[in-house]
Amino acid sequence: MTMIRIAAIQAASRAASFADKWQGADVAHALELLDRAAAQGATLACFPELYPLVGGAELCAKARALGIHVIAGLADGQPGRWHNTSVIISPQGRIVGRQTKNHPTAGEVDNGVVAGDTFQVFETELGRFGIVICADFAFFTDGVEACRKGNADIIFNPAVWFALAEAYPHTVAGRHLEYSVPVIGVNVARPEKGRNDSTFPPAGGFSTVCVPPPVADMDELWTWFRTRPEGIDSTRGFVHTLGAGEDMIVVDVDIDAVRRFPGYFSSRVTERSQAA
Repeated sequence: MTMIRIAAIQAASRAASFADKWQGADVAHALELLDRAAAQGATLACFPELYPLVGGAELCAKARALGIHVIAGLADGQPGRWHNTSVIISPQGRIVGRQTKNHPTAGEVDNGVVAGDTFQVFETELGRFGIVICADFAFFTDGVEACRKGNADIIFNPAVWFALAEAYPHTVAGRHLEYSVPVIGVNVARPEKGRNDSTFPPAGGFSTVCVPPPVADMDELWTWFRTRPEGIDSTRGFVHTLGAGEDMIVVDVDIDAVRRFPGYFSSRVTERSQAA
């Protein structure tokens, strides 16, 4: 059994503006949040999209000090022309993976974000990870499809939903059920009033994590559905969702069980599981 403990950190930005983020306004708090995640036994901690934006050296040093993997949102480039990137940092304090956002929003393009063009599955000490950032996950299929074809054990979705955040859990759960792979959806927390773009009211929250049940065949899956203590319709312990404020979800994922999972209904997923 290869068990990993993942902390999905729904972080609240300390920045009063995006310019403040470029100046490192969120870095110190990000390091504090990593301490809290490690104190709960996390072997991997994932931040939202664009969080903390800068501070790669500090994050690498903290990952090394804590001995954990970290997924963080870091800008690749400088204001005016940059990639919205999520990186994987190893427990040795090295960046071992970089995933760009390939479908930036119009607002991001206006803010200097350049689109990426590749989705990857990253081999790590813990398993095979795919990262599909925000809109790439919610409104497009090429990223999730690439992760499935690459036999990703887990898909991470660092996100910033600037509106309709209560819809975010449905998006994560839908992708999970479609592709039968664990999904770690990490949204930014709803900021305090005055800590957001003046164009929009404060929004965010409702980070959601879905992990398939530890079953090895369809008979076990049907039994799992029918005999759940909370009832067949309950999502308790299966879909984990936060509220609007800063918080974190900590879940254990058995990578070996994930690789044995036959999928819910899709023959495409069954083929993925067999290929793994």
